[in-house]
Amino acid sequence: MWMWMPLLPRKKKGMNKMELSQYMKLFETRTDEGKARIYILVSEALKAVYTALTTGVFLTGFLLAGGLRPADISIVTSIPLVAGILYPIGSLYLERFQKRRVVLGIFRLLYHSFNIFLVTVLPFFFEGEGLGKLLIFTILLGNVANVIVASGFPAWHIHFLPDEIRGRFFSVSGIMNSIFTALASLAASMLSDLAASSGNELFWLGCVRGVAFLLALLELTMLLLPKEFEYPRTLNRRPAMLWEPAGHPDFVRTMVVVFAWMALSTMTLYAANSYLLDEVGVSYTFLSVLQTCNIFVTTFVMPYWLRGQMHKGWFRVFRRVFFLFSLYPVMHAFVTERTWLWMLPVTILFYQAVLAGGNFCFGNMAYICTPKEKQTVYLSWHLTVVSLGSLAGQGTAAAFLNICQNSLYLGRLELSPSQLLLLLQGGMCFIFTLWYGKRLLKKLEKPCGLQHLHDTAKSRKI
Repeated sequence: MWMWMPLLPRKKKGMNKMELSQYMKLFETRTDEGKARIYILVSEALKAVYTALTTGVFLTGFLLAGGLRPADISIVTSIPLVAGILYPIGSLYLERFQKRRVVLGIFRLLYHSFNIFLVTVLPFFFEGEGLGKLLIFTILLGNVANVIVASGFPAWHIHFLPDEIRGRFFSVSGIMNSIFTALASLAASMLSDLAASSGNELFWLGCVRGVAFLLALLELTMLLLPKEFEYPRTLNRRPAMLWEPAGHPDFVRTMVVVFAWMALSTMTLYAANSYLLDEVGVSYTFLSVLQTCNIFVTTFVMPYWLRGQMHKGWFRVFRRVFFLFSLYPVMHAFVTERTWLWMLPVTILFYQAVLAGGNFCFGNMAYICTPKEKQTVYLSWHLTVVSLGSLAGQGTAAAFLNICQNSLYLGRLELSPSQLLLLLQGGMCFIFTLWYGKRLLKKLEKPCGLQHLHDTAKSRKI
């Protein structure tokens, strides 16, 4: 069976001159397209850094230091996912403009100002229940501003990422993002510990968020630098236009894959780490060190994923990603107090290798079956599906842990609720993989895959 075949085609030893020149052409500074791709790459790296400094452990620590209760924090962190349902409305607004640079810049600035700057400042002036309400309102306003323009930047920048070079660009950006994300996460954990021990955690974490705001402004500058071309004119700008993607079967099938990936990959996003920290007793430092290995793992495996994509196409490679990902939760579930010292590194490294392929394929799902007309509408639906997938995955996990609060005993083997959730995640991913290969793959390859194979064949000649 396909699932037992080698991961991807064998990699040739070294990178020949032709391959190197193909990568160099992507970022030629003598052309507008090359410069634009450099700007996009830098903006993604900056986003990886400021996101690491303003979300996760940093956001939780900052809000706790500001006096918020855990219940309030859970509401605050869920707002972006809920606001994501409104993405299609933003596309209807953007379709009115043939030039969008100014509009995109203003709303992106509002997003950063509300979501980073004001959230940083408010805890210094308010406290208690009033602070919680203000933060919820501020983050909601920021995410509404982001909803309006979120599909605008991809629709603008996709002009510089034609099909024949998109795989190479995503492989480079995947490596770069893994480097900056890992370094930023490591720095975030170290700074968080220093801030907590300083006795003035709120102030120092506020300073870190101030630096993140400056990086966000620099990212915005990079996003606005590429040359902007006029967008195809849309005659129908009525609200009914928002439903057009639902009548595009090829796009809908692709969104099924997007929804499944987001739901399955985020299902144990928090439960997995909680299991390691609370039940297994793994130190946060040990986890942080393992997470930095993502730099080397992604750099090593990305050429294999790229070669697989060029030979098999995006959808077949993504199917292999789903299968391999179904093994990860099972491995994670059997990391215990007795086995974590050797089992956890193996599990995390395997997860990082598979996730590199998942992010690589996922990055193109927004474009592969998206018509060139009304791209902002289709891209906004993609963003909505991403949010709904995350909500579905995390909601399923929360419901399962609320229902299943007792361990399951199989003889001498004890499985905690967190371990059962991990096994459920692996089982659901494996079942989807089987359905994907049997029912969905052929339908996806007929309209989109054949065109893609033509584009990848073309890319080998470039």
